[in-house]
Amino acid sequence: MRWSVQRYGTWEWLDYEMPLVVPEGPEWALSAYGIVRATVPAPAARYLADDGRAMFEDWGTLVHLEIDDPGRVRREWTGWVKEAVLDSSGWDLSLVEFPGYFAGVPYEGLVRGTGTDPAVMIRQIVGDTQGWANSWFGCTVVGSTPVRLGTTLDDKVAAARAVVDARKKTLDSFSKTRTEQTKSLQDLDATLSDEVVAARSLLAQAQAQVASLIKAGAPSAQIETARQTVTARQATYTTALSAYNAEVAAGRAALAAAKTDQDAARVAHKAAEDAYKAAKDERALKGGAYEVRGEDLTDTYRAINELARSAGIEWTTETVYTEGAPDVRVRIHYPRAGGRRDDLIFDTGVNIVSALELEPGGEYANAAVGVGAGEGPKAIRRSLNLRSQRARRPAVVEDKTLRTAAQVDAAMRYEVALRQAPPYPPEIEVIDHPNCRLGAWSVGDLITVQGALRNGLTYRGLLRVVSWARKGATRAVLRLQPAEPI
Repeated sequence: MRWSVQRYGTWEWLDYEMPLVVPEGPEWALSAYGIVRATVPAPAARYLADDGRAMFEDWGTLVHLEIDDPGRVRREWTGWVKEAVLDSSGWDLSLVEFPGYFAGVPYEGLVRGTGTDPAVMIRQIVGDTQGWANSWFGCTVVGSTPVRLGTTLDDKVAAARAVVDARKKTLDSFSKTRTEQTKSLQDLDATLSDEVVAARSLLAQAQAQVASLIKAGAPSAQIETARQTVTARQATYTTALSAYNAEVAAGRAALAAAKTDQDAARVAHKAAEDAYKAAKDERALKGGAYEVRGEDLTDTYRAINELARSAGIEWTTETVYTEGAPDVRVRIHYPRAGGRRDDLIFDTGVNIVSALELEPGGEYANAAVGVGAGEGPKAIRRSLNLRSQRARRPAVVEDKTLRTAAQVDAAMRYEVALRQAPPYPPEIEVIDHPNCRLGAWSVGDLITVQGALRNGLTYRGLLRVVSWARKGATRAVLRLQPAEPI
């Protein structure tokens, strides 16, 4: 087992067997990057490398753990020098596994998932982030899943909103037409009514004149002339009345047509509003597009993990031996990393170095209240209540990265299951053994741990490896979680 040191960018090898002192590490973790504290004691510490620069530079030096197997070199771990301090005692180094590069780097692209495999989205984030100058370090994302993140419901809501706006415009137009028709009819009625009243008044006057002449015994010629005036005024009155009736009838018909158009537009607008509300309700339940936007300056590492958590997937790291630029990989796992390892033994009488110490899974809960994405009354809210003979004790799950009701439900089930898990050993230290070689397991594996407790009792349980770290050449520390909730 040896540590090799490489310059970032030029990929020049600075040392093939750097005498790093690593009390514990390197570390491999589930959906996380490992961290290592290391030193190079003064007698072996070199300040300058052969390229004339400091041997260890923050984010300028890569460190690889390599093992010489028969016929080949196996690279187990690749990390960055995050911080390097040189003093009289030598180099003091803080190392992070290669995905640690993404922590603290804002994502400046755009990822939009509308029924998209989260592996594709993570691959885009990793590729975009390495697309900047002095950012590429050979990191790729491998694997795929049947999961689909995001929906097209944002587009559906936008289209429904556009229909609402268009139909509102039509309704407003017809409402305006009806208002104008009403006013026009009122004006017409007033004007023509005055003309009819005037004609009727003149007719009445003429008729009264005839009656007066007859009563007075006026000459027949004078009476005949008055009667002709009555006939003429009768014709004028009849014409005015007919015009009034015809034009008012036409105006009322136009008004009725405008009302029909307005009523139909109002019904169409109401239907569009109902469809818009239904689309919004569906989006609230199922979520819209899954977006990571550059203007939000989201931390890239956080964006990757939020994406993985939202999709219910996991990731692990791999590194491949090369003689030049690194070949490092983020491997996507669905539904989970690892497998059941009944071929390995973990026993205090065999390879676990000390008695087991148990801890509870958490404060007991048999119910949960969950809050996902959204604010206030618009947030996704869910509840979970398991049948139990105990008093109801709800856990609270609040995670704004959960964008659908199904994701909140899954998070609540996990939390309650974890809190109901029996006590378990959260950490064990093991030695190399023929039946369980160091590194024979992987993060995510389910292993059976058994052995003696300090009180003399025995324990046996199925646990999951969530991280592990070497402790020298012959020991390792495994950090565990109950297997049942996974």
